[in-house]
Amino acid sequence: MHHRFTQFYTAALLALTTGCAGSYTAIQPNRIATYVSSPSASPIEMAYQFDALRQRGGNKKYVKKETKNGYRVAAVRITNKSDRDINFSRDIDILYGDRPVVPTPSAVAAHDLRQGVAIYLLYLLLNPTIGATTDPRTGAISGGTTLPLGPFIAGGNMLGASGANGNLRKEFAAFDLTNRTIKSGETVYGIVSMRETSVAPIRAELRSTSMPAASLPMPAVAPAPAATPVVAPR
Repeated sequence: MHHRFTQFYTAALLALTTGCAGSYTAIQPNRIATYVSSPSASPIEMAYQFDALRQRGGNKKYVKKETKNGYRVAAVRITNKSDRDINFSRDIDILYGDRPVVPTPSAVAAHDLRQGVAIYLLYLLLNPTIGATTDPRTGAISGGTTLPLGPFIAGGNMLGASGANGNLRKEFAAFDLTNRTIKSGETVYGIVSMRETSVAPIRAELRSTSMPAASLPMPAVAPAPAATPVVAPR
């Protein structure tokens, strides 16, 4: 009986500490219909959706990581209404409230938000024995069949967690706006990860330093002074 209780306790502890691998549901920024528009006089029109991971559902593990690591993951829609092509990293400032922020590169954000994989190795300890008998006098356990469930449960969860992390990484890379060229009149969609704990309006502004300089007249060049004739001594 004691042996069976120990196995039950071990299984319950594993379930509480590791749980099951979480799946990843794609954000799909290009299919979101609930964007919030940012009022701005800039020729760069931006709309955003906070809680992008939570809004899609099925991302509980990643939402917990987002909160724990101090991230705000937002889906964004950007339209270039200027008369020239622009580069997202070079020509645009992202303002979070009233201050500029630099989005975290997608590869770094995906790494920080990934769920643990090795933790599921604890399931290797879960190998229950059924049909065993215990001697009431000595407490010795005999007979029974041990079910090697641990390796299967551990392997399945590790594969599931690794696959979900890979799907997150691929989507973050596919919608990475770093150095993205946005053509005049074009609308692009992206996933922006910011190291922020509070919520504030987001807007995009075109950097003034990225505008082409106005043509200035060339300064007039003064004519060279006439050479002074040299008079030979007599």
